[in-house]
Amino acid sequence: MPNGPSRTELEAAYTHVERFAAGSDGSIAFLDEYGFVVIADALTSPEAEHALGLTWDYLEGLDTGIDRADPTTWTDDRWPVAVHGGIIPSQGIGQSEAQWFIRSVANVKRAFAAIWDDDDLLVSFDGMALWRPPHVEPSWLTNRGGSWLHIDQHPIARPGFHCVQGLVSLLPTSPSSGGNIVVPGSHRLFESIPDLYTERLGRIDPSIDHFRFPADDPALAETPPIMCHMEAGDMLLWDSRTIHCSSPGDNSDAVPDLIRAASLVCMMPKSRSNDKVIAKRRAAVANRTSTTNWSDRFINADRFPQVAAIDTSRYTLPPVPKLTPEQQALVG
Repeated sequence: MPNGPSRTELEAAYTHVERFAAGSDGSIAFLDEYGFVVIADALTSPEAEHALGLTWDYLEGLDTGIDRADPTTWTDDRWPVAVHGGIIPSQGIGQSEAQWFIRSVANVKRAFAAIWDDDDLLVSFDGMALWRPPHVEPSWLTNRGGSWLHIDQHPIARPGFHCVQGLVSLLPTSPSSGGNIVVPGSHRLFESIPDLYTERLGRIDPSIDHFRFPADDPALAETPPIMCHMEAGDMLLWDSRTIHCSSPGDNSDAVPDLIRAASLVCMMPKSRSNDKVIAKRRAAVANRTSTTNWSDRFINADRFPQVAAIDTSRYTLPPVPKLTPEQQALVG
C-alpha cells in the first residue's frame, strides 16, 4: 500500500492503487485491510460510454434546456439540484435508465455478492455525481474535501460492519479532475469514536449516519489520505466506517465537458431488510423516488432539505422504468 505525504491541512496524494477483479479474493482481503478497494473494469469501456450517454439523456430529458454539447446551458437554474456542488440525489435520477443500466452490469453485483457471500441483494436507488467544468463557471467548483471528511455510519447506533458503498466512475480521473479521497485503514478507528467524541455524538440524532472530521483531526495524524486514480468503468468500494470525501481538481486541463461523472451504487442482502421496507421500495420505482445508500432501510432522498427547499416542478421526471426480472429482484 503506497504512503502519502503528511499534512496539517487536507493534502491527498493522487495514488494509483492496486485494482482488483470483481468478486476476487484479493478484492475482499484489500477491502478488509484498508477499508476500500478499486474494482477494475466493473463496466467495460463501451459500457461506461453507453452509461454516460444515458446520463446525458436523463439531463436533457429534464426539459430545462440542457444541451450536452453546450456547457453554457448547464446553469444552476437548468441543472438538477446538487449537494456538495456535484452530487445529484433526486429529480428521478435514482430511477433513471442510466442508473438502472449500471446496476444491472454483472460485475457490479458480483463485487457486492462476494463481499456479503450472498447473491440475493437489494440495490440502493442512489443518484449520481456530476462535476461541471469550473473554468466555465467558477461557482461550479465543488467543495474542498477538507470541509467534509466523514463517515456514513453512526458509531453508537450502528457499531461494527454494516455497509459497503460504491461509486462507478464513467470517466477517467486525474489530478486535474479531482476524485474520491479515502483514509486507508481508518475503518479501524470506528470503535474508538464514541470515546473520542462523546460530546459531539451526544448532539447527533442516532438515526443520522453522518459524522464529520476536520482535516487536522489528531485521530488522522498517523494516516495520510489518498485520492484514488480510477479508469472509466472502475468502481470504488468503501466500508461506511472508512473516513472519506470527494475533492475537486482545478480543471487545469480546461476540459469543456463534465470533469467527473460517477454513479453511486450500494447493494446489501435482502435478508437484512423487511416486508415494510420492500413495499416502500416497490412504490419508489413507480413514483421515481431516489434513496440514500442504505438499501436495507428506506430513506427518501427527495426529502433532503436542499431538495425540499426549492420548487422542483420545472423538471420533467424520467419515465417509470420498465425493469427486467433481474432488476425487479434488486428492488425486492
